[in-house]
Amino acid sequence: MRKQLFVTGVLLLAALGARAQDTPVLPAVPQPPPDPTLVNPATDSAQAVRNLFRKRRNGGTAYTSVGGLVLATGVLAGPFSLGAPESVAISVPFLAVGVGKLVRFGHKKENAIIKQYQAGKPLPAAVRKRLRQEHFEPAR
Repeated sequence: MRKQLFVTGVLLLAALGARAQDTPVLPAVPQPPPDPTLVNPATDSAQAVRNLFRKRRNGGTAYTSVGGLVLATGVLAGPFSLGAPESVAISVPFLAVGVGKLVRFGHKKENAIIKQYQAGKPLPAAVRKRLRQEHFEPAR
């Protein structure tokens, strides 16, 4: 009987905390959603460039991390893993691709391209050809 009362009490206390703390304040008149055709294409393209550079930098970080981990594992693990020459041979391509991406898609270059674009110059061809529809979608 005590166990049943205890479980019932715990469930009631848990149910009390499951309600909202505040009721949300809604506007008196519902507002329509913003018209997607009114979006400024210049800011849309600038955001797409930012998304492109961010994704490429993340890829560069991943490649560099994998290359560094393979190199460190080969050097530090001793006789139970690949030797140093093998780990270097495996990690160098990862490191090269990662560092290359980090250099080509750095923050300074991104800011310079966006600054030039906002000044009225067209996007460079190398950036334009890499832009895809996914870069124009809002970041999640």
